[in-house]
Amino acid sequence: MKSVYKIPQKIKCLTDERKRKSIPLFNIVMPVLLFLMLQYESFHTIFSAPESMSKRLKNCISGRIPKVDAVRDLLSRINPDEIRSIHEEMIDIIKRNRVFREGTIGGYVVAGLDGVELFSSTKKSCPNCLSRKKHTGETEYFYRSVVCMIIGKSPHVILGQEMLKPRDGSGKDEGELTGGKRLIERLKKRHGHFADVIVADALYLNAPFINT
Repeated sequence: MKSVYKIPQKIKCLTDERKRKSIPLFNIVMPVLLFLMLQYESFHTIFSAPESMSKRLKNCISGRIPKVDAVRDLLSRINPDEIRSIHEEMIDIIKRNRVFREGTIGGYVVAGLDGVELFSSTKKSCPNCLSRKKHTGETEYFYRSVVCMIIGKSPHVILGQEMLKPRDGSGKDEGELTGGKRLIERLKKRHGHFADVIVADALYLNAPFINT
């Protein structure tokens, strides 16, 4: 992570728009990344116990350990495009180092494409939320995205993610097929040949998508 992909160094270069910076940006973002990689289910539980965290992170960061409010504040201010840029540079290194030179399934590099729901709430929403009616008549707000990921042999690298967009007042929320097509086009434009085979469910058996 440090010597090949230089992730810690790149995290330190992220734009920090906070007015109060008593806790370094690195001390917030790096733990979040590590806990995501370890698949912790609740950030709130983890960051509510800084004493326990300091023991787990003593070899990763030095200085103050953030609490959950500081984490929430910073993550709401980070530019997603900067995070995407770091991720795209990581994919470039993976391709350059020919990590998948032997393929992942049957000698081919295979990528899977599927929709994923990230968050839902009947109380919290934002302009980028999708919406639907529950059987009770209550409106539920949610995020949904399309993810493209290498499948088969490890490592299972996420190549990209595309958020679905809400309705503009004249129609339905954007569908998974539209987001998937946009994601494939973006990956091809940015990385060139990124997979030999793309697998998806029957939803994608659609001429415009196949022609992409």
